[in-house]
Amino acid sequence: MTETYVITPNYNGKQFLKNYFETLLNQSYTNFKVIFIDNSTLEDSYKYIMQNHGEELKNGKIIFFKSTKNYGFAESNNLGIQMAFKDKECKYIIFLNNDTCLKQDFLKKLVSCVKRHPDASSIQPKMIWATNPNLIDSAGLEYSKNGLGFNRGAYKPVDMYNEEKEIFGCCAGACLFRREALEDVKIDEKYFDEDFFAYYEDFDLALRCRWAGWSSWYSPEAEVYHYKGASSGINSDFTIYHNWRNYTWTVFKNIPTFYLIKYGFLIFLCELIQLFINIKRRKIRAIFKAKIDAYNNLGLFMKKKKKIKKSVKFEKLERWFILKWKANTPDKLK
Repeated sequence: MTETYVITPNYNGKQFLKNYFETLLNQSYTNFKVIFIDNSTLEDSYKYIMQNHGEELKNGKIIFFKSTKNYGFAESNNLGIQMAFKDKECKYIIFLNNDTCLKQDFLKKLVSCVKRHPDASSIQPKMIWATNPNLIDSAGLEYSKNGLGFNRGAYKPVDMYNEEKEIFGCCAGACLFRREALEDVKIDEKYFDEDFFAYYEDFDLALRCRWAGWSSWYSPEAEVYHYKGASSGINSDFTIYHNWRNYTWTVFKNIPTFYLIKYGFLIFLCELIQLFINIKRRKIRAIFKAKIDAYNNLGLFMKKKKKIKKSVKFEKLERWFILKWKANTPDKLK
């Protein structure tokens, strides 16, 4: 019986695999398997795993899937979920970035927490910024009335956020999801929205879980170190394009029309600010392409909106919405 599956997409991330595999395979909780989805254009990730963890490949502890293209974060994780759910004994899915390093009791703490909260769709660990381990990377997701998504506690001192409590949702860079919740909120047999490719897909999933009546919880005792933005760069054209295109899709897919009318001025202002900031950064092509593609495809997302399972009134979602315009920034990046 395998209770838990860890799913990790990889894109040319060999430099992170030593810490990732050594800390993952040395967990105090052992009832898990790893599904490693390799989107790399290089072959060195597989060679590294064969040379250093060949026994785990042979005995099935590590399940390696080599893709023929870069599926992106959303589709790679969906593929991993489908593979894991072939095992009828699978209860939990842990999404884990390749650029992570785990405390030895990380998996044990996550599984213990989800068992304490039977209505929880997901459990968020304390993600610590590996570049500066005195600071938090994420203690969960926050969603603003203007449609912006934020990492709760980002760049705050690591000794903060020590209370186990209910939160809006979980960052998919490292978190646990209950199988029943993923099955409950899927649309057209998809868990993450594959049109997103990368970025904001976890906010979309968190909103859908909330619509279906599931909760999310934060487990501060489960700690993981994360090298933020390692694969794509936080200010790259790739990140700017996907982040700000998917921002728009998330809003119009998940938020009711009456709310869009009521708070449309906040969303419109946010769209203008995104344009202004990225023009100033000389990311003109990336931001205009993001917005053109976002609005050209709104019809598709309005159709998806009709398929979202809605078991609770919107007020239960809205009570989690904050009003925030700017993410916390570490001093060294200001």
